[in-house]
Amino acid sequence: MEKKEIKEKLLEIIDEEMPDVEVDKVDMKASFADEYGVDSVSLIKMIVDAEETFQVKFDDRELALNKYESFDDMVDIIESKLQ
Repeated sequence: MEKKEIKEKLLEIIDEEMPDVEVDKVDMKASFADEYGVDSVSLIKMIVDAEETFQVKFDDRELALNKYESFDDMVDIIESKLQ
């Protein structure tokens, strides 16, 4: 799966889990917490949806908010799991 497709699917997850975020204006490099108010609960919801969508598994150590500075970080991790 190409990075572009991963981003598109992640944006669908963001749209579902974070309805206040306008997905067509998401800056994939912006800070999760500072720019979009992502907290640990939001992150867990996105990870659970990502596991289902991409058929991947996140380890317990990958569930911490400090592991992800931006949405691009999550795309990179998903991409590495799909290889």
